[in-house]
Amino acid sequence: MADSNKPDDTRPTRADADDVADAMIGVDTRIFRTIWDTLVHTPRVLQAAYEGDRDRYIPIIRLFLVLFGLQFAIMAFVGVPTAMTTEMFVGQSQSGGQDVALWLETEGLDQDEVDQDLERAASLTITLLTVLSALPYLLIFKAYRPKRSFYGHLLTYLLTTNVSYIVMLPLSAFAVFGDFMTWYVISMVVGIIAYFVATARVFSSHYAHTTLGVIFKTLGVIVLLPITFLIVGLGQFAVAELTLRIFHDASFIDLFRTSLELQSQ
Repeated sequence: MADSNKPDDTRPTRADADDVADAMIGVDTRIFRTIWDTLVHTPRVLQAAYEGDRDRYIPIIRLFLVLFGLQFAIMAFVGVPTAMTTEMFVGQSQSGGQDVALWLETEGLDQDEVDQDLERAASLTITLLTVLSALPYLLIFKAYRPKRSFYGHLLTYLLTTNVSYIVMLPLSAFAVFGDFMTWYVISMVVGIIAYFVATARVFSSHYAHTTLGVIFKTLGVIVLLPITFLIVGLGQFAVAELTLRIFHDASFIDLFRTSLELQSQ
């Protein structure tokens, strides 16, 4: 039984205050502290996660899921494609739309129906592709610090990814006011830079003891970037190909080849 004479026994915690704010305004106020400290005090947030401290911050995984979903919401709002569809070939030439229409007509397919199936398949497999693209990072983190569990390395990966999302998403939203592809590319570049900066900061606190060690381990992660793009790109292409073959008895590869041939004419 707790001793009621001890002053600490009746002192409200920060989590209690957050719960009250959540009940009153419907917002978990830890989200603001978590976002700020994720950007400014990245190693501190990771250490709190390792210690199981949820008084100050919301779980890293929870924030990742929020930002991950928000990413696709913003992409859909500003018009950035979230899946490989026939629309990606329309802008490749002046007659791009006619090229796609001609191919679809030859194959006896309806463009809207095809695109809906491709988008549905992409939405169902995006989680799988995200997991696959994360595996190289988890493996190299494990190699850097073998005694830490894979869950601990997962928290490292998700935290640094959260940093890139927090930086990238506001920039990508500016696509509403200009060329969406330009702003999207800018946001991607800035987000990638933010990711590697955050990774280096985490390495300096949890994975390396010297500056040289931080540099070499960060370079090792940078080398994985092309592999990540390759996994995601090939994965999306494979999903599109399988979707067309299974549901429409057609080939996304044929559409890609046809588009290139017509574009070169």
